[in-house]
Amino acid sequence: MKLGVTLASLRLNVRDAIALASTIGLKGFEVEATRGEVTCELSRTGRRDFLHYSKSCRMEICALSGCFGQDFGREEGLEQLFEETKRLIDLAVDLRASVVTTMVGRVPPVAGSREWDRIWEGLNGLGRYAENFERVLATHIGETGPEELSKFITGLRTEGIRVAYDPSIMVARGLDPVKWVKDLKGLIAHAYARDVTGGAGGFSETLPGEGTVPFKEYIMALYETGYTGYHVIKRE
Repeated sequence: MKLGVTLASLRLNVRDAIALASTIGLKGFEVEATRGEVTCELSRTGRRDFLHYSKSCRMEICALSGCFGQDFGREEGLEQLFEETKRLIDLAVDLRASVVTTMVGRVPPVAGSREWDRIWEGLNGLGRYAENFERVLATHIGETGPEELSKFITGLRTEGIRVAYDPSIMVARGLDPVKWVKDLKGLIAHAYARDVTGGAGGFSETLPGEGTVPFKEYIMALYETGYTGYHVIKRE
């Protein structure tokens, strides 16, 4: 099992966070790429330097976090969102990161509507672009539930769009995080080690294994469905 961490969880600058993650025995990390120290504005020299530093710490860049805070189904600004996402995929290629995480947002419930066609065509294009570089664009499960998202993704004509799976989100929604790993078999390209505690009054984050997520069963389910990627520790 490969353990990683979102650098933002460590509350340090990027390089110090990488060094700390390496010191405690982690093998990879996910880095925020829409703002901060590592973005598409990083020069070619800067990209090579960052990759070299990561390798010197014996760390792999397992994913770039690429959530721009805009729904892919929203027409306004959509063209720019697609172009910025393509630039993130280019950055992932330069940094040897196999996954770019994002948030697709609400998927229209009715196939064939103008909004549905727009998001379907756009994500097909982004998925094919990612596939051309052997990369994956993995969406978090947001407003659209896992069942609807699964149907939408499997209906695309590309394998470049997949799921970034957070078991704590499933728990907070009253869903079985283990069952949904199995139901999303073949679609999970990125998985988080994140836990929550609480109930009807609300949930709060806690250390993995100390909350409601059944981690032994969760990890076993990922293994049984053929997942070979990182288990990324995340705290917000």
